Amino acid sequence: MKYVIAFDIVDDRIRSKVVKILSEYAYRVQKSVFEGLISKESTEEMQEKLARVIDQKSDSVRIYPLCGNCEPEVRIIGIGSKVEQVDYIIL
Repeated sequence: MKYVIAFDIVDDRIRSKVVKILSEYAYRVQKSVFEGLISKESTEEMQEKLARVIDQKSDSVRIYPLCGNCEPEVRIIGIGSKVEQVDYIIL
């Protein structure tokens, strides 16, 4: 399923860790927003990693599922492009 992940992290050090974790699963589309096609298992793993590094009292990570019917309705105003899943074949 495709997800949009947005975060608001107070501490720079923690923010760097969150970006590193999210980069393993999705593409950065804005400074605090990632998008990606992520399996259910990987989403659970990502959530566990994030929960271990953020400050639960001051930080926020929001994970929004983007259904197949909603995805074509995404609009971008200004710079940027839609994130498309790319399949690679290694020869």
